[in-house]
Amino acid sequence: MSRNHYFLVSYRLGKQKKSTEVQAAASVLTPEQARYHIESLHSSELPSEITDIEVKPLGDSAEQEPGQQRQT
Repeated sequence: MSRNHYFLVSYRLGKQKKSTEVQAAASVLTPEQARYHIESLHSSELPSEITDIEVKPLGDSAEQEPGQQRQT
């Protein structure tokens, strides 16, 4: 059974600070991989407007309490 890993991705979109949670099968998410996800969220924006991407691991699905569900 594979575990899902969760990451908090923080970035700037223009002058606004934003963040999103990303779920991935891999235990590591690079800023380049996160950029792909962010660009899909903001497809109407220019890719050059997305800057300062930081990835913070949040753990995996096995670390959640029973009955707890993470929203993505």
